[in-house]
Amino acid sequence: MRKSVFRTLVMTGGLAASLAIGGQTSLAAGNDSLLNSNEGILEDVNILDSEEGLLNGLNIGGSDEESDTDTNADADANVVNETVVDEENDSVTTNNGAEATSDVNAAVKGEDESAEVNADTDAGIMNETTVEEDATTSKTEAGASQDVNAAFEGEDESAEVNADTDAAVMNETTVEEDSTTSKTEAGASQDVNAAVEGEDESAEVGAMADAGIMNETMYNEEDDSYATTTSGNLTSGLNASASDEENEVSVDAMTDSNVWVSAESSEDDSSKASFGTESTNGLVLGTEDKEEGDSSKVEAMNDTSLMTTVENSDDYSKFETNAANNLMLGAMTNDEDNESAATVMNAVEAGLWAESMDSEEEEYTSAGLNAGTDTALGFLSSNEEDESSLMSNLGVNADASYTQWENEDSSDSEFNLGLSTDLGLNTMLQSDDEGFDLGL
Repeated sequence: MRKSVFRTLVMTGGLAASLAIGGQTSLAAGNDSLLNSNEGILEDVNILDSEEGLLNGLNIGGSDEESDTDTNADADANVVNETVVDEENDSVTTNNGAEATSDVNAAVKGEDESAEVNADTDAGIMNETTVEEDATTSKTEAGASQDVNAAFEGEDESAEVNADTDAAVMNETTVEEDSTTSKTEAGASQDVNAAVEGEDESAEVGAMADAGIMNETMYNEEDDSYATTTSGNLTSGLNASASDEENEVSVDAMTDSNVWVSAESSEDDSSKASFGTESTNGLVLGTEDKEEGDSSKVEAMNDTSLMTTVENSDDYSKFETNAANNLMLGAMTNDEDNESAATVMNAVEAGLWAESMDSEEEEYTSAGLNAGTDTALGFLSSNEEDESSLMSNLGVNADASYTQWENEDSSDSEFNLGLSTDLGLNTMLQSDDEGFDLGL
């Protein structure tokens, strides 16, 4: 065999673009990956492009004494236009739509091996416009999706790759006599999964990513007001596992990020703007000894956020910002006789603010800051006879503020400073015969 099944299937044409998932599946197609490894589970058997692959000699589009091949391709396209005139309400509504679908299936079956590739693609666009006496509304939506599945099955080995991709965009705009509103949303997602299973070993990799953005803008000409909000998010995840008769190893990782910006203003020269961001990251590593029943796991999670707000008007202004970070670390081990776990958690928060007011009756100025941290430790150990645990936490919070005001009759100022601590400790020892518990 000088051509592998997947290399032959690509020669059908339409699949070449559908299978071009490129760098996003590099985990499953690199030189040291599960599907193309010189030292991996399927050593010297590269199902994507092998000179000595298991399906050597199979040809697409025909059959011989040892193999059968089959290829199917379907495509559909539709266009729709509809116009409705409502004389009673003096309005006209127009709907336009178009969609296209494509399905490609290819299969090869040999005496001891078989392979199959499926690719489905959908795309569509829609626009709806309504014109009334004093308002016009237009809404447009577009989307596309693609699913690609490839599978290989040999006498002792099997492999499978799945890739799903979705993308969509939407815009809605309304124009009235003295105001305009526009909203736009866009998003995309992709899921990729690859698996290899041998006679005694198996491995699996999964990856997902989601991204989205939204903007909403409003303008009112009558009161000369303006408001806009923009937000975006990005989420990704990766999980991988490998196992044989004796051991199993797994990795899970995720990240989630969000950001938003908003601004508004009015004819009285007042304005307000806000900015915020939040990010979460997590990682879990695990191992298991199947023969001994031992397992261990380590995980970490971190969450960070930041938000800032600014307000301004003729006689008032304010600035405020807050930041926070939360961290968690944990480890666990488990064997036939003992179980133990340990956790560390730390939370940090800080804030700063300042505001002032200047009116005909009074002048007022104030500023302050606050900060705090809280740390907790936990430990647990147990076996068939004894159990012990230790939990402790320490928290420290501080704040300071200064205020000054003045009016026609008097003036004054004050300064405040605060500090607080929180300390806790709990210890527990327990056995079949006696127990001990201490808490502070």
